[in-house]
Amino acid sequence: MKYDKELYLDSGFYGGDFGDDITNHKEKIVKCRKPHECNGNCDKEIKAGDYALLETGFMDGEPVSCYTCLPCIEEWLEESGQVETED
Repeated sequence: MKYDKELYLDSGFYGGDFGDDITNHKEKIVKCRKPHECNGNCDKEIKAGDYALLETGFMDGEPVSCYTCLPCIEEWLEESGQVETED
């Protein structure tokens, strides 16, 4: 991880305000046990053993989950000005 864990969790990558669409929304940094497709900007595979941001909740009564690779979150943090970068 390039930055503090809290920055990834509070990044606002997906806008953060889900209103009534997603209930019981939770997010955490996880070490993936199997491959997942990144739902961020890259659409690359997150390999087993890599860390990712996992978001879970319920939409229309059904469980939903979303994995985002940390490089996508890091790029967002830098582009949105939430962290200092050396340009």
